[in-house]
Amino acid sequence: MEHKKSIGRNELCSCGSGKKYKNCCYGKTETTEEIKFDKKSFNPFKLNKEIAYLGEFGKNREKFCIDQQEQLKNINDIIYKQQFEEANNSGKTISCHRGCSMCCSQYIPASLQECEAIVHYLYNHERKLSSFIRNYKKWKSSLDEHKGILDDFQSAYSEMWESGFDAEKRRKVEELGAAYAKYKIPCPFLKEDACMIYDIRPLVCSCQVAVTPPEYCDPDNPDSIKQELILMLPENFQFVPFYHESFNEMNLSGICMPYVVYNLLEGGYLYLMALNSKKEFTSEVVKDEQVKKLLDAQLDYYEENDPDFEYEVMESDLEVLEPEAGGKTEE
Repeated sequence: MEHKKSIGRNELCSCGSGKKYKNCCYGKTETTEEIKFDKKSFNPFKLNKEIAYLGEFGKNREKFCIDQQEQLKNINDIIYKQQFEEANNSGKTISCHRGCSMCCSQYIPASLQECEAIVHYLYNHERKLSSFIRNYKKWKSSLDEHKGILDDFQSAYSEMWESGFDAEKRRKVEELGAAYAKYKIPCPFLKEDACMIYDIRPLVCSCQVAVTPPEYCDPDNPDSIKQELILMLPENFQFVPFYHESFNEMNLSGICMPYVVYNLLEGGYLYLMALNSKKEFTSEVVKDEQVKKLLDAQLDYYEENDPDFEYEVMESDLEVLEPEAGGKTEE
């Protein structure tokens, strides 16, 4: 992502007021009641859940998530029925079953649409949300032992999509997938070898089923070369369009699903703004005054307590965030 020249929140504001940017054109006014978090009260997961669907913009975001969940449920059912029919017509039997999770140690690419729908689902299933957050830390720790694998995958997926699924680009993705599978890092959405988000699992999970013995799915098994899969996706499939059209222009199809879901939970709108720096998106997010206040308090907390946290507002967003004459913030 190409970053434009930015201004730090603790730097002098470019309007010439002599104040720090965070206390001036970012949107604070002297009459605005300040919200402040301390180490005991700050919980980013709880905070981001609280503001995720506030205001008119939040309602549109939530409707999008619900529509995306419904699409995933329907399409996953259709895919399985077609896979079942193909297996029967070929005289084969699908060997995938509850409790068999060998394929759940593969790299799981997904679209941002799918990740947003999963976050909404977790917000409405508290126990699954807690389990995922616990599991994620173990997953990420294991992944960190193989530095660069996520970047390599993201790069390879982007190249594959941009090339129109060129055979060589596709082969590179397959090779990376085979290497990742050998690490045997279980998906953080697994609980007792069952998927916690099965109904709305990403299409990359539902599009393939095995018709050979489950042990053939183990990459360390000498018989893994005998593995047979049925791969199926509906032709001309399109995800539900984003709640903000600026995202539809971005190639976010091969992102690592657990990684992005966790960042959406922990970073919320700040993470989305880092992905999409367009001022039109920022403008819609901060229209709701409560969202704006809480985002500002969140940033203040990070600056005071997390020296490794880096987030800067692009100068292109100044027009959106600077207050109007008379101390009123722009709607």
